[in-house]
Amino acid sequence: MMKKQILILIFMVFLISSCETNDLELSNPTAISTTTFPTNLEELKGGVNATYSPLQTQGLYGRYLFYMYDYMGDDVQTERGTPDLLAFKNFTFRASNNDIFLYWKNAYIGVSRANFILDKQDNIAALDAGEVSQEMKDKFIGEAKFLRAYYYFLLVERFGDIPLYTPENLDPNGLPRTPKEEIYQLIISDLTDAGSKLLLKSEEEPGRATKGAAYALLGKVHLFRGEYQEAKVAFNKVINSGEYTLTTEYFDNFDSAHENNSESVFEVQFVYDNGNPWGYAGWDGLDNGYVETTWRSAEYGAVGGFHNNDPSEELVNEFEAGDPRLHASFYFAGDAYSSGTITQEQIGVGISATWRKYQRSHTVSSDYSGLSDINHRAIRYADVLLMAAEAENEVGGNPVGLLNQVRTRAAMPLYGSADMNPTYPVTTSAEIFTAIVHERRVELAGEQTRFPDLLRWNMMSIIPAFQAGKHEVLPIPQTEIDTNLSINSSDQNTGY
Repeated sequence: MMKKQILILIFMVFLISSCETNDLELSNPTAISTTTFPTNLEELKGGVNATYSPLQTQGLYGRYLFYMYDYMGDDVQTERGTPDLLAFKNFTFRASNNDIFLYWKNAYIGVSRANFILDKQDNIAALDAGEVSQEMKDKFIGEAKFLRAYYYFLLVERFGDIPLYTPENLDPNGLPRTPKEEIYQLIISDLTDAGSKLLLKSEEEPGRATKGAAYALLGKVHLFRGEYQEAKVAFNKVINSGEYTLTTEYFDNFDSAHENNSESVFEVQFVYDNGNPWGYAGWDGLDNGYVETTWRSAEYGAVGGFHNNDPSEELVNEFEAGDPRLHASFYFAGDAYSSGTITQEQIGVGISATWRKYQRSHTVSSDYSGLSDINHRAIRYADVLLMAAEAENEVGGNPVGLLNQVRTRAAMPLYGSADMNPTYPVTTSAEIFTAIVHERRVELAGEQTRFPDLLRWNMMSIIPAFQAGKHEVLPIPQTEIDTNLSINSSDQNTGY
């Protein structure tokens, strides 16, 4: 199936329905020649818009990505959910897991759409300069490169060696797995070029990739690879740009009223349309719904929701006394919701808290009253500051100052102060690292960062079901093995 999608989608990309968002208008330019594309600005913009939409699908931020990442870490607890979903908590997933396949498929759909744009660079260059300036041509190419890098990063981090499709490297029978080092080099090259081409956030319409997004993701890639000096350089381009500030209110990063705010570096856009909150990307994993919403509120919600992902007691206990992020992240018994009109009387057996982050229940009476239109803040400035602190702790700089920027917004005692020294001293690199681990957990709780953090820190031994040498990666989907003529069962990841 995948070998067909990679090629067919290059020709079908503009025939598949795309969504519209409040700020990022996604169009559906039909009956466009793939040979002459693009012939004008509208076609070019529509093609690039279609490259964003796989992020909204069921396999990625629409549903299964947050399940995978949170279940495999220690931010959540649950005994509910389908066997496919619980397999991530118990690390019993197999190559036949359909959620893993949808993650793989949706990410590769995004790759193929980005490749389609990048294959048309000569046509883009030939567009009339009076209609499309060179700056605009460059920035759309930059968006395609950012998105290709983003999708490939999602893939290589979860699967290791994967097929590397580029406009110059396509085969109707599929391609073999490429060593992950080559994937990373393409990602780094794409993001570096994208950073030089994209617009600043202040110059770009909300929802699109910007210079800051490219450099933030580039820094993250280098950080995950242990390339701390390169990561520091990339993060500093974001920090020194003057384009980003932490929001005054922490919770403004998790509701629909403050989307694309000063702290937002890159957001996955979600929206209701036509008055139907239950429209969403189809179960086949394609973005073929006319409405793009996410299951996050319903799945994590205790107030009329599915209650599938409750915060773990370890996570709740990680917060220091008086940290306002605790009540901004969770509901406790006695808390009011639905704009203060209803009180949470009981949380549940063995559960002290439920999620408030990304929940609709702060304004509506039930998380189940419709799928959510709350954008997913895939990269926010607080995360950039904390990642930069980690890089500077390795190569030199002021990691404590970066940590304290995040602490200051939370109005919490600063690292290095008399109040913090007894519990989190920061006199050595090892002590600073411990503070970073703590601060990332409480600042980014439930934001799908904990599992990849534990994995890259070699700390997954705290997860009882995790098997070293196997669970660092997911299995290559069985559907891919069955349909890609260049991959067979002997190419499967170890242990699956």
